[in-house]
Formats: sequence, structure tokens, C-alpha cells
Amino acid sequence: MLCSSSDIDQAPASYRGNPPWLLIMVLLTAVVCLSGCARKYSVSVNQQVLYDPRPGASSVRVADAGLQSCINLLMRQQSGNDPAQIAVIACPNLEISDLAGIAALSSLRFIDLAGNELSNLDELRHLSRLSSVNAPDNQLQDISGIMNTATLTSAVLTGNPAIPCDQLDALQARLGQNLIRSPQCLR
Repeated sequence: MLCSSSDIDQAPASYRGNPPWLLIMVLLTAVVCLSGCARKYSVSVNQQVLYDPRPGASSVRVADAGLQSCINLLMRQQSGNDPAQIAVIACPNLEISDLAGIAALSSLRFIDLAGNELSNLDELRHLSRLSSVNAPDNQLQDISGIMNTATLTSAVLTGNPAIPCDQLDALQARLGQNLIRSPQCLR
């Protein structure tokens, strides 16, 4: 016997009268459903993939699921699967918080990271051809990753008030009017 009559009497009113196997089945169903939430999935509309963070979808592997999805979609859209051919990538509003692995896009010249959750741009330092960064409305606290990128000619960093003023001033000295920044910064 799974439980005694005294155990059933002490159970919450909503469970009294239900057979013990029903409670076990409900718990097992909940466990199965919750374990399914941890699986990565793709979202398609009319056979057009809109979101696909599964690493097998492209030859590039990055840490962040949102960035992986963006790269996967771009790789599907271009005719070849050579990540070295990607020069432009737009990944706005994908909750990206980590750029680890982006160095695989060695020919990248322009990146749009607007509206994500980035705190730094450190991984962009590995992109030797990068000329333009669009990263407004993130949570940037450090832009040293793009400070010494010799090929950088423009950047949009509005909506990131936690970037240190000295970093913005140094980048402004280099880029002049090609840096669009918030008037406020962290002193």
C-alpha cells in the first residue's frame, strides 16, 4: 500500500479522495513537462525559420542562445556555409548577454546588437575588420573591447549610461562625429 488512511486524512483537502496513483501521475507529468522546457527548439512560420538556437544548424558555435540563433538564421539565408564570408550581421532584441565565440566571423565589418543585455564588448576585439558597431540600449559598462580596434570608424552607443565617461571620451577623440553616444555617462 502506498499510503495509509491516516496519511490521506492529513493531506490537503484538494488531494483527499483521489487515489495515490493519480497524484503520482500528476507529479510525473509535471516532471516530464518541465524537463521538456530545457530542450532547445526552433520556431518557424510558413516554413521560414525565425529562431533556431540549436548548435547543429551552423558550423559556428557561440555561448549565447540568442546570438547562436542569429548566426544560424544568417547562415541559412546566405548561399554558402562559410562563416568567414559574413560581413554584416543584425541581431537586435535577442536578449544576447555574451559574445563569446563571435571571433569565428572573422570577416565581420558591421554588427547590430541593439536592445540586448550586453555588459561589455570584449569579444569584439578579435574582429580585425570590424568597422561599425551598433549597440544602443544594452547594459554596457565597459567598451574597452572596441577601443583599440584599428578598423573601427563608427559606433552607436546611446542608451548605455553606465559606460565610463573616460572610455567614451577616448573613443570620441578617435571617431569624432561618427560616435553617437548618450549625453550621460558614468563619472
